[in-house]
Amino acid sequence: MTTYPLSGPASAYVNDDDGKPTSQPVFQGTLSECVAIVGAMPHNQRYSTSIKMDTLDLSYSPAEVDELVRHLRDEEVGLSAREIAEVADKID
Repeated sequence: MTTYPLSGPASAYVNDDDGKPTSQPVFQGTLSECVAIVGAMPHNQRYSTSIKMDTLDLSYSPAEVDELVRHLRDEEVGLSAREIAEVADKID
């Protein structure tokens, strides 16, 4: 799977009848925030929403957004700072 710039600024767009994003964003935030909002949408709205990165030449079609939503839901939470410190102590 591609590495996604989750903290980068992004905008979500509803697609028109031809499947192309409209010119006005529905909402803006980080890619992570946009994915969370799209993930909470009803099924029919989710599959008509695209996301574009604001500062990078990256865009995600509805199918790619759905893949990203599933990936982030399935991804395990990383180690906490305390757990990292405990591992470091064991290594020393």
